[in-house]
Amino acid sequence: MKRTTFNLIAILVLSCVALQSHAQEAKRKGFIGISLGPSIPFGEFKKDGLAKTGANISLINFGYLFNGKVGVAANWFGAAHNIDSNNSELSDVMWSYGGIMAGPLVSGQISEDVDLDGRVQIGYSYASMDVNGVKLDGTGFAYGAGAGLRFHVSRLFSLSFMVDAFFSNNKGDYMDRKIQAINPTVGFSYRLK
Repeated sequence: MKRTTFNLIAILVLSCVALQSHAQEAKRKGFIGISLGPSIPFGEFKKDGLAKTGANISLINFGYLFNGKVGVAANWFGAAHNIDSNNSELSDVMWSYGGIMAGPLVSGQISEDVDLDGRVQIGYSYASMDVNGVKLDGTGFAYGAGAGLRFHVSRLFSLSFMVDAFFSNNKGDYMDRKIQAINPTVGFSYRLK
């Protein structure tokens, strides 16, 4: 009986210590993850570039908050769009582009498990297209802005829903193309301390 009482008291004390340490755990300040979704062209990219709706993937989607509300975001991404053309010679032609961007991140807590994020980013973009064996490519300045929600599904992981607008002006020897796209994405991220 003494042993059982001692074990129950020990379990109760350890449970209280564990709950107290969990309650005192600081809010996680950042995230790193991956996201993907459609890439919807608009403006000159859709009209003159003949881009159809394509796919977008962010291989690194990073954010870190310095004071809980303001921080830095970075994104390494790529996208591809088929060409919208009735010309059979262009049926297999595809725009592809990617880049890296960074900028400020602003975040607000909606509830204990949901954050609203906004970001503005600038960076570098590379675009290419292969037409009948001729490679057209160019580089340029890129910028964008976006907002989204991060749902903390556990202490270590979040599910995110973002919408970003992307703009770049890529120039090369045979290319002068403005790229504009709206990228709604779903992502999964690890929450950083």
